Amino acid sequence: MSRFIRCLTLFGGLATLCLLTAASAQATHPRPAGATPTRMSLVPAYTACAAPNRTHGPPLAFASCNPPVQTSAQATVGTPDAFGGGANSAGHLRLWRQVPGQLPDDTDILIYLALNDVRCVPTGARCGTANASGPADYSGDVGFSFTFRLTDHFNATAPGGGPDAATGEDFTIEFSGYPEFPGPRVQSGSTSTGSACNFHTSLNAIIPGSVRETKRAVWALDAVRIFDGGADGDGETTADNTVFARPGIFIP
Repeated sequence: MSRFIRCLTLFGGLATLCLLTAASAQATHPRPAGATPTRMSLVPAYTACAAPNRTHGPPLAFASCNPPVQTSAQATVGTPDAFGGGANSAGHLRLWRQVPGQLPDDTDILIYLALNDVRCVPTGARCGTANASGPADYSGDVGFSFTFRLTDHFNATAPGGGPDAATGEDFTIEFSGYPEFPGPRVQSGSTSTGSACNFHTSLNAIIPGSVRETKRAVWALDAVRIFDGGADGDGETTADNTVFARPGIFIP
């Protein structure tokens, strides 16, 4: 009988070990050694082709729409054969991790947006200082939105967070400016270039506490859009804002 009891104890211990091993395996998720910074060049955004009247050349022989139409009704960039003006624009968006310092939980994702030679669409409502050729400087706000899929160790069955590993539902973070920080644009003093729209913020500045230390977080980035400020030029009134730029590559 004692031997039988010892066997049951041994099997029970093995079963417990297997359960703990399985739980441990479920509590982890693959992650890279590092993934910072992310730098994306920006190009003007165009509307999707809905009523084709052309065909692209092979091998990309897809239906296409003529003429191309920008999604922004307010902002554009200098281009000699389009609205006019020199082709001077070279914008980018950069995201990188802030390394923890002396303060507790001061990890963050820093965001820097740089746009130059931003001009108004001639038929738009946000035209500022005139240029010698091409459209005038753009005088409205700019903003952005990112869609993320977050996988980390800050989940639980009850609200409030916990130690469980999980992938959350996709969510979008938008920045359209604060009253004291409206996504600034600076009209240039030159008559050959448009406005400069540069600003620096972070995810924790937009949503405090969204980026945490020691949570093994994988922030998978999906849709990235840069918005104009709409006809009123105000980034905070989002109903009339339209997409001005997206990440991309230009090939002459």
